[in-house]
Amino acid sequence: MHSRILAAGAVVALLTVACGNAGSSKTTVTPTTKPGTPPITEVTGAELKKNVPLSGVQGVTDSEIKVAVITAGSNPLAGDYTTFEDGIQAYFNMINSQGGIYGRKLVISASHNDGFVNNQQTVKSSLANDHAFATFIASPLFYGANDIAASNPPMPTFIWNINQEFAGKPNMFGNVGALCFSCKGQGLPFLAQSQGFTKVAALAYGSPAASKNCAAGIKGSFEKYPSAKVVYFDDNLQLGQADLSAQVSQMKDKGVQLIATCIDQRETLILAKELAKQHVNAVQSLPNSYDPEFAAENAKYFEGSFVAPQFASLEYKPLLPTQQEFVDWMGKLGKRVFEIPGYGWIDALQLVHGLKLAGPNFSQQKVIDALNQDTAFDADGMIVPIDWTKAHNDPTGPNGTVKPEFAGKYICASTVKIHDGKFVPLPTVPEGKQWICMTGGENAPTLTKTPEYMRFGPS
Repeated sequence: MHSRILAAGAVVALLTVACGNAGSSKTTVTPTTKPGTPPITEVTGAELKKNVPLSGVQGVTDSEIKVAVITAGSNPLAGDYTTFEDGIQAYFNMINSQGGIYGRKLVISASHNDGFVNNQQTVKSSLANDHAFATFIASPLFYGANDIAASNPPMPTFIWNINQEFAGKPNMFGNVGALCFSCKGQGLPFLAQSQGFTKVAALAYGSPAASKNCAAGIKGSFEKYPSAKVVYFDDNLQLGQADLSAQVSQMKDKGVQLIATCIDQRETLILAKELAKQHVNAVQSLPNSYDPEFAAENAKYFEGSFVAPQFASLEYKPLLPTQQEFVDWMGKLGKRVFEIPGYGWIDALQLVHGLKLAGPNFSQQKVIDALNQDTAFDADGMIVPIDWTKAHNDPTGPNGTVKPEFAGKYICASTVKIHDGKFVPLPTVPEGKQWICMTGGENAPTLTKTPEYMRFGPS
């Protein structure tokens, strides 16, 4: 199991290995809530159907609210990110089937593939030409972040947050808040403790720094929370390295039981095949692999490995209403259910939530301001609650700690295990719960022995 911080950092590291990420590491404090502002709630009933003429609001007509979507379709790492758009469309279809919002349909009016390395050019072109009300982005290399942060009018932006450029930008919202890339978390040490693993390996690429920082965070986590020992450490792999026989041989000699990686999905498969070839009885903690098709196709290589998406795993029953809607509306769209579309669904839900908070006389700035007053956005229970009054800020503190003023209230994971090519719940999680949460906060002095099992959203 990963903590929110460590899991997110690992995903980001493996997704930024192709090119050095240009984001600044400077900490920025983002004012998001206006002092003295009264609490706001979603409008309901007849107000949701009120169609107020909105002259001059970009991307809005009397009948439509238009959004742009930018994804990395030509992605050499971890699959096709255009599936992010499937989740957005599925949610829009559901809302539109109910009459839309404020008498308007939600429409994806522009869709772009940034080609993995052309994000900044694609963002600039979209801002200049699409005239959208909001923008959705899923791309490993978010080089256009500063451009969209400086947009005029301000652009409400919703992303699958795997990007260090997210921090410090109050018009951006995601499935998690700003990430800590090298923090020492309880997640992996707790997994080792709960599964009886005592010998761990950590693998990362040699470049760029994000991958190395991820591996350093893993090592530091086990130093801070010594439930197991990192007996093998290699942070100098090459991107796309086809031969891992030497690494696996050394892990075999050292008796490694759990392998935590900061490498891409295809590399984890290369690693898994080599482990099988050398008859090494070790499992992986897999970031960004909540994909039933991938698990089924490679069942014999990933038996016993662990996966933790950044939303409540669908294997924990009963499903929340929004999870069931996600499954149903993806089916109606003719698309398969897995991790990346889930983030699209969550972000589309968040846009609608912002519109409901802003009211019938909405604008781009009103949606941004309204969301930035939400202290517990949980996507109707699908994600760990986010406090947007502080979650835009970089939480990274000194020596792998988290700044208390920006720390999240919960450190949770919804971890599942691969068995016979399928994701299965962990047997320790009580029925009706979906999250395994660490106690003691993000700077806990000792490792949690007994976690708190939780379920967010409606009961």
